[in-house]
Amino acid sequence: MKKIIKTLIQLSIILLIYFVGNFISSLIENIIVIPGNIIGMVLLFILLATGLIKLSMIEETGDFIIRYMGFFFVPLTVSLVESYNLIESSIFQIVIILFISCTTVMFFSAKVTDYLISFREKNND
Repeated sequence: MKKIIKTLIQLSIILLIYFVGNFISSLIENIIVIPGNIIGMVLLFILLATGLIKLSMIEETGDFIIRYMGFFFVPLTVSLVESYNLIESSIFQIVIILFISCTTVMFFSAKVTDYLISFREKNND
């Protein structure tokens, strides 16, 4: 019973941050369009970095969500397959864009990781 309550509290924190991000997004949509989930992730990062939220407060539920993330893409994939005829004429451009964006993300992720590892090694010495 304690584990269920703990999980519900962690999920409530994550959902609250998500809804706050969506609310902020709706307030600023006339100025700049930023998806609410992106604002929520930035807000969560700020709260974790400042220590207002401890990682232990959301860690178990966050691990669960990440572990089963692939499952959340099933509806998206099914919808994409069902509406293939809508994107059929642009499939080559879409594949090129996906390749370039995926390669760019992998490159910058590797560079940031490399930088953080070298930064940590310098500070530990």
